[in-house]
Amino acid sequence: MIRNYFVSAIRNLIRQKGFSIINISGLAIGMAIAILIFLWVKHELSYDKFNDKSDKIYRLVQTQHYASGPLTTVCMPGPIAKDIRNDIPEITNSFMYYVLTATISYEEKLFTEDVRLADPQLFELFTFNFRQGDPAHVFDEINSAVITDKMAKKLFDDEDPMGKVIKYNNEHSFKVTGVISETPENSSFRFDMCIPFEYIKKFGFTLDQYGWNSYYVYLELEDEINYHQVNEKIEKYLENKSREQIEGEDQNEEYDSDIDLFIFPLEKIHLYSVRGDKGDIQYIYIFSAIAIFILVIACINFMNLATARSAKRSREISLRKTVGANRHNLISQFLGESMIISFLAMMLAVLLVLLLLPYFNNLTDKNLIFDFSNYLMWLLLIGITLIVGLLAGSYPAFYLSAFNPIKTMRNGMNKGRGNFYFRRILVVFQFVLSVGLIISTIVIQRQLHYLQNNRLGMNLDNVMHLSLRGETKEKYDIFKNEVLNNPQVQSVSRSNSLPFYFGSNSGGFEWEGKDTEDDILIGFAFMDEDYLATLDMKLLDGRFFSRDIQSDTAAIVINETAARAFGMENPVGKWVSWGDDSRFHIIGWVKDFHHLPMQHEIDPLIVLYQPDRCRQLFIKMIEGNETELKEKIGETWAHVFPNFPFEPNNLKEIYNKTYTDEATLIKIIGYFSVLAIFISCLGLFALAAYMAEQRTKEIGIRKVLGATITAIISLVSKEFLKWVIIANVIAWPITWLALREWLNGYTYHTRLSPEIFIYALLLSLFIALLTVTSQAVKSAFRKPVNSLKYE
Repeated sequence: MIRNYFVSAIRNLIRQKGFSIINISGLAIGMAIAILIFLWVKHELSYDKFNDKSDKIYRLVQTQHYASGPLTTVCMPGPIAKDIRNDIPEITNSFMYYVLTATISYEEKLFTEDVRLADPQLFELFTFNFRQGDPAHVFDEINSAVITDKMAKKLFDDEDPMGKVIKYNNEHSFKVTGVISETPENSSFRFDMCIPFEYIKKFGFTLDQYGWNSYYVYLELEDEINYHQVNEKIEKYLENKSREQIEGEDQNEEYDSDIDLFIFPLEKIHLYSVRGDKGDIQYIYIFSAIAIFILVIACINFMNLATARSAKRSREISLRKTVGANRHNLISQFLGESMIISFLAMMLAVLLVLLLLPYFNNLTDKNLIFDFSNYLMWLLLIGITLIVGLLAGSYPAFYLSAFNPIKTMRNGMNKGRGNFYFRRILVVFQFVLSVGLIISTIVIQRQLHYLQNNRLGMNLDNVMHLSLRGETKEKYDIFKNEVLNNPQVQSVSRSNSLPFYFGSNSGGFEWEGKDTEDDILIGFAFMDEDYLATLDMKLLDGRFFSRDIQSDTAAIVINETAARAFGMENPVGKWVSWGDDSRFHIIGWVKDFHHLPMQHEIDPLIVLYQPDRCRQLFIKMIEGNETELKEKIGETWAHVFPNFPFEPNNLKEIYNKTYTDEATLIKIIGYFSVLAIFISCLGLFALAAYMAEQRTKEIGIRKVLGATITAIISLVSKEFLKWVIIANVIAWPITWLALREWLNGYTYHTRLSPEIFIYALLLSLFIALLTVTSQAVKSAFRKPVNSLKYE
C-alpha cells in the first residue's frame, strides 16, 4: 500500500507540473531562508560559550544615580579588581583590562592595532589556545607581549616570533612571550596583542583612585553560586570603598554619591544590554519571526493550491472510498504526498543555501558554515521537513479525505468552492505578513536615513580623520602648518575623541548661582582653538578658545543643555568649579550638537582647552580633487611622521558605521520581504490560474453576451485585489504597534507617517495586479467557441 501511495504521489506531481513546481519552489525558498536565519541565530547565541568557564564569568557594572538620571557603565576604578576578589568570598578570581590603539612595528613593518592591557588572570578565566609559551608565566616580565598567530604572520612572516622585540608607538619595547590561535569570531574578548595591565602606569595612568572610572573588570564566581545573591551583597561595595578612600584622605569631606554595583553574565553580554534596555536580542526575535512568517506563507500556498484543486482529486478519492479505503488511509496518503513534496523542497533548499551562503555572510559580516557533520544541522533539516510537511499537508489531507463518495459521484466533480472562504482567509493572512514586512522595511530604512542625516549640530562632510600617537603629538604643529599651506585645506583641528562620541562625564560640579544640593552628570571634552571652524559648529555667544590667550587653560565653553542645567540665561562670564574647587570661567556657549550617538539624549557638556590631551586630528577640505589632496597630505605625513602609518578615514563614513546594525537589518529584511512577496505571488498566480480555469465556461458565455476584454479582466482580478486591500487594513494596526515599540528604543527617531502605509497598499496592489493580470488577460482573449467547448 505504501508503494502504491508513493507511486500515486509521484504521478500526481508529474501530471500537475506547473502546480508542483510552484509548491516545491515556494517551500524551498521558505526553507532556505529558515536555514540561513537558523545559522545566523545559532552563531549569535553561541557567543563566548566556547570558554570553559563561560557560565562562571561575569562583568562588573555600576549604576551612578544623579538628579539628572542614572548612568550605567562598565568603566571601573583601578583598585577594584583586586579588592573585590579579596573581600568577597564568592568571587574566586578577577582581572582588570584596558584597550589602547597603537602603532606596532618590527623592523620596517608598521601596523595600527588595538592593544589589550590585562592582568595575567585573563588567561585563567578565558580559554585561549596557546601555540607557544606558558599561559601561567607569559606575563612574568612587565614588558612581555602575547600575540595571535595572525599578527605573528604579519610581523615576522615565517620566523619564530618567540623572543622577538616589537615596538609600541616607536617608544616602548615588548618581547613576545606567547603566541595564541586567533580568538574565535564569536568571542566578546578578542585581541591580536595583549600586554601586562601594570604597564599602564608607564603611560601615565593612575590605578589607585576610586573616583576615576576608566578600566574594565571580569570576574569568576564559585561553582553553583547564584549571581543575583552576589549582586545583593556587592550593591554598595563601590560606594563604600569610595567613601572610605575620600574620607580617609580628607577628614572634613563627606562622600554622598549613590552608586549601585552589580555583575552581568558573560554569556549575555553580546545580546543583552547591561542597562536593561533593548539589546541585540531584538534582532534574534525579528529574524526568527521573519523565518517563521516566510515558512507559513509557503505552507499557505501549498494548502491553498491543494484545496483549490480538490476537484481534480474528488473522483479518485470517491473511487478509493468505494473500493474500501477508509478516511485514515486517505489522510495517510495525502500526508505522505505532502512529505514527499516537503522532502523535494528541502533538497532544493539545501542547494539554495549552499549557493547563497557566501552572499549572506558578506551581508551579515559573518563567517557562517553549513556543516553537514553537525548533528544539530541534520536535526534542523529533518525537523523543518517534517514540520512543513505536516503543516502544509494537514488541512488538505483532512479536507480531501472528508469527501462524500455518493454525492461526488452523483453530482460530478466537486468544484472545491465549499472551502472558498477558508482559502480567502489564507490568502489574506499571507498578504498580512507580506505587507507587514514591506512596511517594516520602509520604516527601518527611514530610521537609518534619519540617524545618518539628521542635523547633528555639526558638519561632517569633507572632513578627514587621523589618529595621533607617540611623537605625532609633539610634531602636530609642524604637520598642521605644512598641511594648511595647501589651498584646498580649510582648517585643521584636534580633540580627545570623535565629535559624536564624547563619552567622558562626571558629577561633583558646582556653579555660580547653584541653588540645589542635587548632583547632575556633566560630560566633558577637550578641543583646540580651531574645532568649531573645522566642524562648522555654531557659537551662540561669547568666544571660543585662542592659543594666544594663556588664561584659556582655565576657561570653558558649554553647550545649550549645560546652560539650562545650570539655570543660566546668559552664561558668559560666570564660573563653574569641579573636583579640586578650581574655578573655570565660561567664555562662550555653543549650540547643542550630538556629542553621543543618537540613541542618547544630548547631555550637558563642558569643553576644556587642553590641546596636549587631544589625539584625534581632523582636516576640513574643500570639496573636489579629494584623491589628489589625500595623496599630498599623505606625503606630508610621511615626511613629518616617518615612523607612523598614514591611515586617513572619512569622518562621515565613520559616523555612518555607528549604525551598522540598523543598515544590516534593513538589507536583510528588505531581501526577505522581496522573497516573501515572491512566494505569495507564486501562490496567487497559481490560484488565479485555477480560478480562471474554473470560470472558463462562464467567461465564454459573458463574451458571447457582449462582455468586453476590460470587463473580463476586471471580473478575474477584482476578487484578488479585494483580498489584498483587506490584508492591508489588518496589517496596518499590528505593524504600527510593533514598529512604534521598536522606534521608542531610540531617543531620536522618524515618524510613523500615514504615507508609509499608503505606499505599502499601493505596492502590494500593484504586485498582486501584475501577478493576476497575466491569467486575466489570457482568459479574456480566449475565443468564446473554445471556452464553450471546455469540458
